[in-house]
Amino acid sequence: GGGPVPTALVTLARFGRRTAISALVGDDSVGRFILDGLGTENVDATAVTMRKGFASQTSIIIVENGRRTILEAPLGVGFPLTWDDVAKLPFDRSEALLIDARAPEVQLKAAAMVRSAGGLVVLDCGHPREGVDDLLGNTDIAIFSHTYPRSLGGEDYETESFLREIREKLPQTGPRVVGITLGHRGCVVLADEKLTRVGPHAVETLDTTGAGDVFHGAYLHAFLKTGSPGEAARFANVAAARKCEGMSGRAPLPPEQELWDAIQH
Repeated sequence: GGGPVPTALVTLARFGRRTAISALVGDDSVGRFILDGLGTENVDATAVTMRKGFASQTSIIIVENGRRTILEAPLGVGFPLTWDDVAKLPFDRSEALLIDARAPEVQLKAAAMVRSAGGLVVLDCGHPREGVDDLLGNTDIAIFSHTYPRSLGGEDYETESFLREIREKLPQTGPRVVGITLGHRGCVVLADEKLTRVGPHAVETLDTTGAGDVFHGAYLHAFLKTGSPGEAARFANVAAARKCEGMSGRAPLPPEQELWDAIQH
């Protein structure tokens, strides 16, 4: 199994958090494989809809010498998640909601409900999508992949300017944290006018698949635990790097304390 939000939730569950997901799969072997994988990782999938006539989304990832090539369905393939699909989630008692801008209309409604109940909304976005700006207006923590600004302005984008521009779109209430993951170069986070740059954590890289997804799950866990945007970035940076020592996005992670110990050195 894979996917940005599912893999982030698996990461959170491995750190002992209670997690639940709403998504859409087909009534096919791939859909059953996805559900079985979530169940094995203790992610509550009771709000996942299995829909007849819908083909579960799949990708083929070829890994060679630490680099990967992703073969997937072309952009524009529909993801018809409806409010009835996601309404089973306990928005009124959730500490946080993680969204990926793939179903902006229902995610916007869910985000507003979580924030009104005192929870955090975290946005994970790797590429420009319709509805992202609307979602940012209901987002507390927005962490983008470096592929996002690169898609908008090419290789010469300026990281701090990008983060400050995004931060202006977040609500005035809440932590207002924005960040960007930079692959093997680490990450940068902006919060309370403080820019935190976190350099790479050296590992023997086998497969980078899912590293950004693990980063998001680890960041949310550490932020909920410490309340520190910078500490959360350092923890997530190490967690994402250590994932790369194994194959697939759900490669085993070291014990949590080992990750915390790593950022003290």
